[in-house]
Amino acid sequence: MKKKKLKQILDITDTYQDSRIDPPCPHFGQCGGCLFQDFPYDIQLKIKRDYLNKKTGDLWNFQDVEGAEPFGYRNRMDFVTAFGKMGMRQRGNYRRVVDLSTCLLVQEKTRKAFELLRPLALENEGYDYLQHSGYLRYLVFRQGYYTGELMINPVVAVNENKIGPLVSRIAESAESVSMLLSDGLADLSFGPVMEEVKRGYIHETLEDIRFRIGPNSFFQSNSPVALRMYQSIRDNVKGRTLDLYSGVGSISLFIASAVENVTGIEVVEDAVLDAKVNMKENNIDNVQFVCADVVDYLAEHGEEFDTVVMDPPRAGLHPKVVKRIMQAAPERIVYMSCNPITFAEDARHFVEHYTLDHAEAYDMFPQTPHVELIGVFNRK
Repeated sequence: MKKKKLKQILDITDTYQDSRIDPPCPHFGQCGGCLFQDFPYDIQLKIKRDYLNKKTGDLWNFQDVEGAEPFGYRNRMDFVTAFGKMGMRQRGNYRRVVDLSTCLLVQEKTRKAFELLRPLALENEGYDYLQHSGYLRYLVFRQGYYTGELMINPVVAVNENKIGPLVSRIAESAESVSMLLSDGLADLSFGPVMEEVKRGYIHETLEDIRFRIGPNSFFQSNSPVALRMYQSIRDNVKGRTLDLYSGVGSISLFIASAVENVTGIEVVEDAVLDAKVNMKENNIDNVQFVCADVVDYLAEHGEEFDTVVMDPPRAGLHPKVVKRIMQAAPERIVYMSCNPITFAEDARHFVEHYTLDHAEAYDMFPQTPHVELIGVFNRK
């Protein structure tokens, strides 16, 4: 699917060949982090609009994609340390790593910390993810866009601190530092906290809501765009609201003022704990968070809600989830998606019993092929 998607996008870019420019990043073309730096930003938005309509044209005709800051926007970046290099995978070749000197996608504080720590990190044993040997797998940088708070987490393959000097230097650059253990064969940049070196969380704010973000918590990677999307979701919810895949409670808490009550469902226990802390710190009393499987919860409680909000993983909704939502038959479904392909697949099931009355597209990840959607479905 990824190869097919890339080919379709590249076919669309061919129609804008005359608009190409010199990319600002010296690593563009090698690094797999960006795809569109050789196009002006207004052309990037047109490329995404064209791709989006190719995937969803039978459901909705998008006139445009709402733009964002083209650079310096990312809240999170996972830099791999392997083969004596630190950076990103090579475009089109997972077996190779591009040794980055900088990254223009991350915020300035993160970029400066990366440039400072990179040579120190490379003095330590990296991890060969092809032979499954070595020690330091990743340095993960996370920064609150509106708070400026920086978290840096080394991800290691052995339950032992072999990088004390590097960790001490990281702690001088960041508000939060935790060492994470990823000792399996899977190439993961997260895992249980092996050692909390310095305050195990950072904060981000959206409007007047303050969120605590832990090392393994999911939070949107572009806060200004997330804010606009959450505002749109808030404008379209009502009554008793169910928030599926609620994570650290960002959507649940943000929309709480517009509804009777919200129930957030999340299967990751650490995220639920963070969500409950966020609820308490923001003095919000009409939200509850439940650690449960979405399918199981819908089977037992789905019919209790007027509105269902969801922001599922890139793979979209499992068919069982779609079936349970259809059986619950809420008055309204508000679907936030990071994948037009799976959004369209799920939406085609919804429109058997719902009308798609409103849809919007947002550029959460400038310079990349990704585009985010919100669809509002009302029961027929």
